[in-house]
Amino acid sequence: MASFDSIAYSLFGWAGETIVKMFPNLKTDIATADMKIYPQAYAAKVVLFSLLALVIGFVFDVPIALILSRAGVNLGGLVATSISIPLLLAGSVFGLGLIYPKIKLSNRTSRFDLEVPYLSVYITVMATGGISPYTSFERLAKAPQVLFAEIKKEAMNFFLKVKGMGLDPLTAIEESAKNVPHNGYKQLMLGYAATLRSGGDVVHYLQRQTEVMLRERVSQMKAVGERIGALMESYMAIVLLTSMTMYVLYVVNMALAQAGMGLAGGEMQFIMFSYILMPMLSGVFLYLADLMQPKYPIYDTTPYLVYFAVGLPITGFLFVAMVLPFAVSPPLSTMLGNIFSPFVAIVLGISKALGLSKGYESGVGMTLALSLGLLPAMIVESRSSIKFGGIQYGMTRFLRDLVEVRKTGMAPERCIINLKDRDYGKFTPYLQEMAKQVGWGVSLHKIFERFSRGMKNWFALISMFLLVESIEVGGGTPQTLEALASYAETLEQVEKEKRATLRPLMLMPYVGALIITVVVLILVEFMGSMLKFAGTAISTPQLIGMFLPPVIINSYLMGLVAGKISAERVGAGFKHAFLLLLANLVAMMIAPQITAGMMPKL
Repeated sequence: MASFDSIAYSLFGWAGETIVKMFPNLKTDIATADMKIYPQAYAAKVVLFSLLALVIGFVFDVPIALILSRAGVNLGGLVATSISIPLLLAGSVFGLGLIYPKIKLSNRTSRFDLEVPYLSVYITVMATGGISPYTSFERLAKAPQVLFAEIKKEAMNFFLKVKGMGLDPLTAIEESAKNVPHNGYKQLMLGYAATLRSGGDVVHYLQRQTEVMLRERVSQMKAVGERIGALMESYMAIVLLTSMTMYVLYVVNMALAQAGMGLAGGEMQFIMFSYILMPMLSGVFLYLADLMQPKYPIYDTTPYLVYFAVGLPITGFLFVAMVLPFAVSPPLSTMLGNIFSPFVAIVLGISKALGLSKGYESGVGMTLALSLGLLPAMIVESRSSIKFGGIQYGMTRFLRDLVEVRKTGMAPERCIINLKDRDYGKFTPYLQEMAKQVGWGVSLHKIFERFSRGMKNWFALISMFLLVESIEVGGGTPQTLEALASYAETLEQVEKEKRATLRPLMLMPYVGALIITVVVLILVEFMGSMLKFAGTAISTPQLIGMFLPPVIINSYLMGLVAGKISAERVGAGFKHAFLLLLANLVAMMIAPQITAGMMPKL
């Protein structure tokens, strides 16, 4: 059966050839990104995807055109919209396809940033035990994929060239260095080859290179912390300014439109802004944060599985049952209210208990739908953070104590047994189990396998892997372990400094959510009072019901972005999103009180 790539190339191979000629860097990006595909075939696939996006755009454009025609949009605007949306979608797919190799290359480079310092540590540990670096490469080819994702690929290529093609190890190492888009990896491999060819001290070179790489990695982490802080400030400034400006404009315009004194037809623009543009803006900052932060190959995926398998279905059902009965027009609202009468009664009861007037029901329903959908994933994420988050702290203390005990000349196995009774927090049970197995004579390879089962902390896994390997080959000198322990301590200190820097900034989403919600509600009430004094009445509950749901949705997304920026995981934002939803409830309670205090002054 023909693959999708072959079908695309057979249909649009001529277009792929043209695109590769127009964008000559595309071929280089595909090669360095380690994408196993013929460049012309990839370009042809991009063309095919773009055409499919164009067709899908026209399919989904039909209902949009019907809605716009019923809304009274003129024929010229209808035709322009019907053509522009599919073309915009196809153009976006085509542009994304062209830059995807660069994105993949950037991700690969970031993974090398994470793995190369530990590769240097590993090779140094092996060298102190009498194992040459090219033999270490052969061992890495059999290492677990989760530890050295990119390095393992290069190790397997090296193993193939040496054992299968008969290439000498030094030449194979030099070729591997030239084909990898990472300066640190090139410097390490080419420097080793040059030192060996010139008859230099390879072990000393590797030890010095390891120290330099670890220092550079620490500097990178500090720079990441500074950039993340700046990103958080930029995100909150842009979101707050944009939201405040646009919501004020839309509230004033729609209030005046209801009174017959403004421009009608702003509903579609409001929907595009609040339900599409603002979520896209949050998505852009999520992507920027992902680019800036280190990408660990191991993390607990359970919270995300719970979120998508349980949380989103709950949110979707509660949205239909608790929000739509108050957000749509009759007779649909009446029908939904009858079908989901128990849920409607809950929303009305909570609104009454909070002292909220008519119009707030859609906002209360949206808050309940989103927060109840978040609860399962938030609980699982909190348990995962408690279980695996403290292991790094305990292992750092263990490595430091191991270095000090190792300096006495005691064997590494004996050091582990002697340290088993000390308190290392979450790492203590793992250490006690490991010491028990060492005493029983269980092989270190089996010990590492048992340790890695269910472990979702990459730092703990890589540290344990290096420790086990150093003991197995008879190395693990105090100097090498000292470098590893110092790096772990410095990295922990950098993480503490980053959290301290971001801690004041984490108040900004909460303050921003309160400000946006309160200002929108006060402005709606204020416009209603002003127009009432002018002798014109508007439906204040209708405006509140229109503006509250998108404000709450964007507060929810602000929480996810805050979690990603602060803790490098979107899952960490479940807690912030939940708290921001509660903050919106508080804002709904505060706003009427402030408005009531302002009205007598008018």
